[in-house]
Amino acid sequence: MNNLENLKIILSDPKIKNVFILPHNMPDGDTLGSAIGVYHLVQNFDKRGYIVLNDDIPSNLSFLLCDGVRIHKSSDVKSIDVDVAIAVDCGETKLFEDRVPLFQKAKHTFNIDHHLTNSNYAEHNYVNHEASSTGEMIYLIYDELCVKLNSDAARAIYAAIVTDTGSFRYSNTRPLTFKVCERLIEFDFDFNQLNVELFQNKSLEKLQLLNHVFSTLHLYLNGKCAVVRLTEEMMNNLNFVEYDTDGIVEFIRDIKGVEVVVFMRHLKDSAYKISMRSKNDIDVSAIALKFKGGGHKKAAGFKIEMPYDQIEKLVVEAIEEAI
Repeated sequence: MNNLENLKIILSDPKIKNVFILPHNMPDGDTLGSAIGVYHLVQNFDKRGYIVLNDDIPSNLSFLLCDGVRIHKSSDVKSIDVDVAIAVDCGETKLFEDRVPLFQKAKHTFNIDHHLTNSNYAEHNYVNHEASSTGEMIYLIYDELCVKLNSDAARAIYAAIVTDTGSFRYSNTRPLTFKVCERLIEFDFDFNQLNVELFQNKSLEKLQLLNHVFSTLHLYLNGKCAVVRLTEEMMNNLNFVEYDTDGIVEFIRDIKGVEVVVFMRHLKDSAYKISMRSKNDIDVSAIALKFKGGGHKKAAGFKIEMPYDQIEKLVVEAIEEAI
C-alpha cells in the first residue's frame, strides 16, 4: 500500500474530523498554494481543514485566500484535537519548528514535498524529488485520488507551480509540469489577475532595497560567484517588510557570467541566513548540507552564526571546490 492509498483511507475514516495543514515559515507561493490545494482536498472528504501558520502572508499572495480559506495561528487551534497533520513543501521539521508540537500531537502525519534533502520525518512521506514543485504533486494527488478540483484550488496550485519554477524558467520544470498547468488553466479563474498579483505589484521599498543590496556586490572566482549582503544597517534604516527580500538572489543570478549567487542576510548579532542559487550545473544543496542546511540543486540555504567575512570566505571556498 503506497502513501497516497494511506491518505485516502485515513481521510475516508469517519472518525477523522480535523486536518491541520502546515506550510513552512516565511511562506512562498509553493507552500501557500499547496496548503490551499490540500485544504480544498480534505473538504472533499468532509473534513475540517485548518491552515496553521504564525507568519504573515506576503502581500502578493494574499489574493489566494478566498472562499472561506483563512490562516490560523497556533494559539487559535490549541484546543482542537489534531487527527491528521499534513506538512507541505517542508524538507524538514525545522521549517515549521514553531508548530512541531501540533504536528507531533496528530494521530497521523503526512509529509508532502519535493526537496532533494527531505528527511522523511512523518509517518507517511510522499516525496518526489523530480516534481517541479509541491503544487504539482498536489495536483497529481487530486488526480490519483479521483478528487474533483474547483477553481480556487486550481488557481492556488497554478500559483504554486508558476512561482517555484520561476515562470517555467528553472530547470525543475519538466514536460509533465506543462501538462498539469494546461489542465489547471482550463478552470475558471482570472489568469490576468493572478499574474499581476504575483509578478507586477512590486513595492517601491522593495526596489530601493534591491538597489542597496546590489551596492554590496562582490565577484569571486573570475566572476562566477557573486556575493551580496543585507546588512544590519540596511535593516535599521530602510523601510521594507521581510518579504521584500524575496527574489533578490534570483535578480543577481541573472548577471552574465555568474554561476552561483550567495545572499547573506543579517539576522541578529553574528547570525546570518544564507541563500544560494546556481545557474547551470553546480549543486548548491550539496554545499548547503556542509553547513547543515538543505534545499534544491539550484536553490538552497542555511543559517550560521559567525562573523560575516568568515562566512563569506568559507562559502566561497566551498563553491570553488564545487566548481
